[in-house]
Amino acid sequence: MSQQLETLADYIKARQIGGNHYKTQIQPWDVFLDWKLDPWLCNVIKYVQRHNRKNGKEDLEKALHYLEFAIENYDKIKETYYGSK
Repeated sequence: MSQQLETLADYIKARQIGGNHYKTQIQPWDVFLDWKLDPWLCNVIKYVQRHNRKNGKEDLEKALHYLEFAIENYDKIKETYYGSK
């Protein structure tokens, strides 16, 4: 990767709009990409990761809500996002 792109990547990671609840060593979007997650599990990770810095129990309830949806729709999500039944 070129120095210019490394600088741009650093800028993007350092920049956050609306609060500082994601300014941690591990960015949720890095996990999403590395683990190749569907949108529902992305939200589970996001809310669990930030709960102690933002909305506490409410964020854990949001994570649970997304997880419950993923469980209820497991077969369709698996087929759509992970390519198998």
